[in-house]
Amino acid sequence: MRSLRIAVVVLALFTTLLMSCGSEKRETTTHPDAPVIIISVDTLRSDRLPAYGYQGVATPAIDALRKDGILFSSAWSHVPLTLPSHASILTGLLPPQHGVRNNIGYRFDSSQHPTITKVLKGQGYATGAAVSAYVLRSSTGIADDFDFYDDSIASKTGAATGSLQRAGGLTASIANQWISTNAGKPFFFLLHLFEPHSPYQAPEPYRSRYPDSYDAEVAATDAIVGQFIEGLKRDGVYDDALIIFLSDHGEGLGDHGEPEHGIFIYREAIQVPLIVKLPASQRGGESVDRPVGLMDLFPTITELLGLDAPAGLPGESLTSKLPSENRRIYSESLYGRIHLGWSELRGLVDREYHFIQAPRPELYSVTRDPAQKNNILDEQRRVYASMRDELAQYGSAVEAPSAIDPEDAARLSALGYLGSTSAAADGPLPDPKDRIHEIDAMMKAMRMITTGDTERGIAALRAIVTVNPGFVDAWNQLAVTLETEGRDEEAVAAYRRAIELTPSLAGEFGLALGSLLLKMDDHDGAEAHAKLAEASNPSGTHLLLARVALARGDLARAESEAREAMRDQYEKQRATIVLAQVFIQQGRLAEVLAMLDEVAREANEKSIGPIEMLEFTRGDALARLDRADEAVAAFEREIRDFPLHRRAYANLALVHLVMGDQAGASAVFERMLKASPSRRTAIFAADTLEKLEQPRLAAEWRRRAQTLK
Repeated sequence: MRSLRIAVVVLALFTTLLMSCGSEKRETTTHPDAPVIIISVDTLRSDRLPAYGYQGVATPAIDALRKDGILFSSAWSHVPLTLPSHASILTGLLPPQHGVRNNIGYRFDSSQHPTITKVLKGQGYATGAAVSAYVLRSSTGIADDFDFYDDSIASKTGAATGSLQRAGGLTASIANQWISTNAGKPFFFLLHLFEPHSPYQAPEPYRSRYPDSYDAEVAATDAIVGQFIEGLKRDGVYDDALIIFLSDHGEGLGDHGEPEHGIFIYREAIQVPLIVKLPASQRGGESVDRPVGLMDLFPTITELLGLDAPAGLPGESLTSKLPSENRRIYSESLYGRIHLGWSELRGLVDREYHFIQAPRPELYSVTRDPAQKNNILDEQRRVYASMRDELAQYGSAVEAPSAIDPEDAARLSALGYLGSTSAAADGPLPDPKDRIHEIDAMMKAMRMITTGDTERGIAALRAIVTVNPGFVDAWNQLAVTLETEGRDEEAVAAYRRAIELTPSLAGEFGLALGSLLLKMDDHDGAEAHAKLAEASNPSGTHLLLARVALARGDLARAESEAREAMRDQYEKQRATIVLAQVFIQQGRLAEVLAMLDEVAREANEKSIGPIEMLEFTRGDALARLDRADEAVAAFEREIRDFPLHRRAYANLALVHLVMGDQAGASAVFERMLKASPSRRTAIFAADTLEKLEQPRLAAEWRRRAQTLK
């Protein structure tokens, strides 16, 4: 009997051991033609979710998904930036392999890299996406393999890239509509939500419910996820679907001195939530603690669908393969190098250690020191040497002016750039951890500007670039602020300095400078700078070239360029307005009003918000049709939404003068001066009144200009 009892105990122990490692060793059933849905929540820290042990916020929708899925407790992003991270998700490649290293200045080339979208399309899948942020706009190339890609996001002149977003509830609604239409066939859908991203402005009741504004955003995001999943259940999709919930990267929240993300690659910035819900909720409630990366999603999806992944992918399936021994996950950030004049960062993380290669390298224990406060590099020299040598295999190339496309380099050289630039400077660059306080100084300057203390804000920005001349973001913000203040020549100089420092970002900065030069009637300069963005932002280039051609009176080219820009959904509305302005010059006024009505309808339908120049163009057409009262109302709407739009004030004053209302015209310019109290504003009013043959009023405004700064 004793031997039998021992045998039973041994058998039970053996069975327990099999069960305990089953999540790592057993094969998972394949699910051919299953719907595949990725829910990507931008900037969501894993350690701020109850599913990962946090108690400060309620997330019932994510908790429910976690019960139905496999939770990966050690999942890592390869870069703390949205565009390159999503490129890794879709390609299964690391940033050095797919070539997208930053949110701006890089374009994803889908012809060079297979994507999960392309593979699934080849298997008869319908493919769609709805995104909530400008950084994932279709013109980045990220949309090229999708059948449907909705990126209708409001465009705001001078707004920071990261601030261009739309409400996640609207994006989720678009996603549900598309999925409902395609639910009867195999499909792949990417839903991207931006809510936890700064600025943290959660709606009620979440704003009042949570004292921490980031937690409030997380709770609001959970509600959107819950509504989206309810839609999947109504359409009968949820049970059959492979659903992957993740974040592209985390958020600093002040840890290690970084308020947001992009610079550091500490745990808070690159450890992400990852939940994989299999069809029929197989393995629901399991947890996996081995390190995994977002590049693993591609081979995971293909294996679960019974498909072959492209050869050479560096990732592993999350659900069925044996984990690699001592696997280490790669991450990087070139943001400091590109934007701030600091050193780039690269790192590796495994089950026990996280190594960060910096001018002063760092090594942390993942398990014993999750806050990463104690650098143990000196205590673990062998680990350091091993991880350092492995990291070296990933390369250390950073795009510099010498690596820019020769055609782009020629354009930059012709414009006077590349002569003196710090982007390719020799010698060591500063360690970001030694200079992170400069980000706080930048944010203080921005708060001064947004609260109306503009002169102090400008002075603060100038102080920042005096201390750190390579701080490209500060140069760019200085340029935007100076332009907003009407200090155009100073703004031109600041934009030029930003391009000199970082030629790899010449496309985006070139579009901004080109728009300013067009406003200053430098048509040749505007065209030349527009062409700097032909590779990185072709639709933006077409749009600016259309505006330049219109200013030159070349209506045929303006129409051609506008129609090219309209092919990009992000630029469609603005390009349509330029085309309407072409039609105004051709006298096609009825068509113009119909076009503008359609733009307004789409903007309202998609909650895009006010579109600059829409009501201005409507007012122009109405004035030409002698519908003066309606024209006045249109110009007033433009001024209400864009109070710094000087041409709107000028045209409104013109209508008042045509109606014989000289006092009304004077009042319009008074309002313009109140919105932008500067000498340049008064001079603009004087110049406009001279063109309108009002010499007495013009002289009065010139005298007033002398009293202003």
